[in-house]
Amino acid sequence: MPAVLCQGLTKRYGPHEALRGLDLEVPEGSLFGFLGPNGAGKSTTLRILAGLVRADGGRAELHGVDARRHVAAAAKTTFLIENAVFPAHLTARETLRRAASLMRVEADEAQLERVGLAHARDRRTGGFSHGMRQRLGLACALLGEPDLLVLDEPQNGLDPQGLRTIREILREENARGATVLVSVHRLAEVEGLCTHAALIVSGRAVRSGPVDRLLADGEPRYRIAVSDAGAAARAIGLPCEAIDGALVFRADRERAAAAAAACVRAGVKVFSLEPLRRTLDELYLDEIGGAGGP
Repeated sequence: MPAVLCQGLTKRYGPHEALRGLDLEVPEGSLFGFLGPNGAGKSTTLRILAGLVRADGGRAELHGVDARRHVAAAAKTTFLIENAVFPAHLTARETLRRAASLMRVEADEAQLERVGLAHARDRRTGGFSHGMRQRLGLACALLGEPDLLVLDEPQNGLDPQGLRTIREILREENARGATVLVSVHRLAEVEGLCTHAALIVSGRAVRSGPVDRLLADGEPRYRIAVSDAGAAARAIGLPCEAIDGALVFRADRERAAAAAAACVRAGVKVFSLEPLRRTLDELYLDEIGGAGGP
């Protein structure tokens, strides 16, 4: 059974279709990146899962329980929704304790230290920056060792140290057995982090699955370093892109080897030939470019 399952989710705000038949499956035990540009429908999807927004159509389940029954569905599930707001008169310590009371779990103040707020535990949240509020929201979401952790843009407003802290925490939570679903729009922040990912564009999930499989899709690219780029491009006979003094072209393994051999026959020195791993940024740009508008 998947930790999260969405089938055919639709949601309209007036004339705007936020979700247009979204399908999403988050495997148990995965660290799942929910990727897409601002306005793609990520926050709407997570708010439906949290019981804060009602879908117009389709299904949304947490561990097999309808998300509309949010009390039952959210057992051992915690959420950090974007732009969390806290009572301004409470300190970070008091906020954590109140959250723990509502969640009926231990008020583990070690979570404040874990997210980098130990120094501000007795400061009132009304004076917190956006990044500090993000850290406090994460500390609250970590209470009780949840089985499923759902985070909406947790990196917003954080400095590089904060981003590093977030990545470490997500890895630690996943390593202890938690399923983590995190939405982002800046892909560099999850590159090399997530085990699975889905790309949402205009309210639809256009690609989804294990990250390694997603990055392996499509024709491989190769980088060839040569003594004469112009002569090499003519010898290769394939569309080439000059990058940092080398040529990059798309080909399977055999054609890449043939391209290198053609360069040698043409009198061009070949210094190296190496496959290039596709990145999430490239996948993202390919899909955004090909998805079109509504």
